This record gives sequence, C-alpha cells and structure tokens, in this order.
Amino acid sequence: MFSRGRDKWEALCTIYKAGTYVSVANKGCGDLETHIVTAKHRDAVRGGEGSSKLTDFFVQPGKTEDAAHAAVGAFAFHTVKHHHSYRLMDCTSALLKRTFTDSANVKKFSSACTKTEAIVNGVLAPHSVDTTLEALQDIPYTVKNNL
Repeated sequence: MFSRGRDKWEALCTIYKAGTYVSVANKGCGDLETHIVTAKHRDAVRGGEGSSKLTDFFVQPGKTEDAAHAAVGAFAFHTVKHHHSYRLMDCTSALLKRTFTDSANVKKFSSACTKTEAIVNGVLAPHSVDTTLEALQDIPYTVKNNL
C-alpha cells in the first residue's frame, strides 16, 4: 500500500492516484494511519477492488478459449456474408448467452458492433485480399497498353 517516497520523510501511496506522497515527518506511522482513513483513500481502495485488471482481458497461455474466439470470428464472417449491420451484433451476444446457458463457449462469447467491425477490417478483409492476390498470381494474363 505504501512504498518509499522521494526522501525518508515521505511515503508513496500506491493505492491512490500516481504521485500521491504522504508526509511522515510529524507522526511517522501515525501519518500513514491518518491517510488511510481519509475518504479519498477509502474511495480509491473501493474503486480498485471493483475494477478488473487489464491482464484479465488478454488470453492467457494454456487456456482453451480458441473455440470461443473462433465463434466470434465466424459470427463476424456471417455478418459480412449476409450483409447484416454491425449493430445487429450488439444484442447477439446477450441473446446467445440467454439461449444457450449451459455452453462454456457461449459464456466466453463477446462481440458487439465495434469488435465485429474491427475483426472484419483487421482480420477478415486483409486475409481475403491476400488470398485473392495469391490466386491471381497463378493465372496467366496480359494487360494491353492502349497508348
């Protein structure tokens, strides 16, 4: 909760916002106890408990979430193939979770319009362009110059 400050008369509060130093010049540990009971510090502690760590949103090695990720990609492809709106995906995740309550893959499924658009523009579109260019390289053709 506290670490060494800029000098021996300060402590750095690691719970509150960055750069919050508490003077320990007057009462030492008593100054730290006084800081801990302030409303700002208690609110910061409560906010940290309710927040998720950023690393919780990354796929961890060894976890089998490939099927859920494949489903998200398949739904993005399905959206484009059938000319659906990206906004349709805003309620699809919730609908799937309510419909298939016993599926572990559906519990991990999460894809709204922004994520679907990012998958289409960042993954599916570049892949389809690369695949098309590779296929065109195998076709012998000539280009006439009309100059």
